[in-house]
Order: sequence, then structure tokens, then C-alpha cells
Amino acid sequence: MKPLDKEHLTNIPIVDMGDLLLRPVRYEDYKDMYDYGSDTEVTRHLAWNAYQAIDEAKRSVELVFLKRPENDIPSAYAIFHKSDHKMIGTCDFFKMEWEKERGEIGYVLHRNYWGRGYMTRVLGELIRFGFVYLQLRTIDIRHHPDNIGSRRVIEKCGFRYVGDQYYPRFEQDIPSYELTKEEYEGRKSKKI
Repeated sequence: MKPLDKEHLTNIPIVDMGDLLLRPVRYEDYKDMYDYGSDTEVTRHLAWNAYQAIDEAKRSVELVFLKRPENDIPSAYAIFHKSDHKMIGTCDFFKMEWEKERGEIGYVLHRNYWGRGYMTRVLGELIRFGFVYLQLRTIDIRHHPDNIGSRRVIEKCGFRYVGDQYYPRFEQDIPSYELTKEEYEGRKSKKI
């Protein structure tokens, strides 16, 4: 399978979830990204270190998030909390293997919004986006072994544990999961 064209990778569909809105990351999101990205409690289980200065968040938006379509990766979703009028995290496909019809998901959420079920709902929408919009056959996801909250979110969303994989950033093996389109469609039909 070939990558989607730049237009479809850039202008991903907006998803209205009632209290939350999933929309592409914008340049001005760097301020909110710094708010949660400078919190070492939020970043301790992530593949990147906490921001030390707001310019790091600005560069992250400019050089990573806004450049993704140029690298055949879909725009990242900003998780926008409507009543608080702020971006509270991201959820996205950060790695794509188009020839294998496979993508890998990553996500982060502001600590003030943990424990409310937001990430389970958001991840469910991103999975649907991956299988329907991106036409993937398999979605991968991983979590730090100490991040029990992420493990629960991943399991609730139907991912199957496939083994541990060495991750240099943490200098240890981390649990890896996958979900196929067939497994996803089977779960959907059981809920009806």
C-alpha cells in the first residue's frame, strides 16, 4: 500500500467527542504542550524528556508535529478539552510502515486529566481512524512496564500482548501489543 497523499495526511478528520475534540495539532498548541510536557511526572514513561523551556515545545510542534505529512506520517491529533479551552494532550500515529499496512500509536495526556477515561475514549477513536481512514491492517502500541495506567488503556481498547521489545531510551524491554483489523471488527460486531 502506498502512503496517503499529503492532503489527506495533513487534513485529517476532526472528531467531536462531546466534551473533547480531536483536531490536528496547530502551531499555537506549543503553549499547552509545554504545560504538560514540562511535567516530569507526565514524561517519565515517555520516549522524550520533559521540556526545560517553552522554546523546546515550540520546536517540537514546528519540527516534529507539523512536518509529519512531509514524512508520509499523518498529522497528530491534539486532544482539545472544550470547556477548559485548552489542548490537554496528543494521540497519534508516529510511525508508519505503509508497505505492511501497519502503524504505531503514541499518546500523552496532561496529568490533571488522568483517571477520567479520556485516553481510553481517545484511543478508541484513533484506532477507528487507523483502520477506516488510513486503511491499516495492523496497529502497534507499547508502554513503559511501570506505566500501569497505559497498560489498562491499551488492554481496554482490545490490543493483544505480543511480547517485550528492547527500547534503548529506557535501556530495558518494554511490553508490545498489536491489534489487527479483523480483531477490531470482531470486537465491534460482538458489542452490537
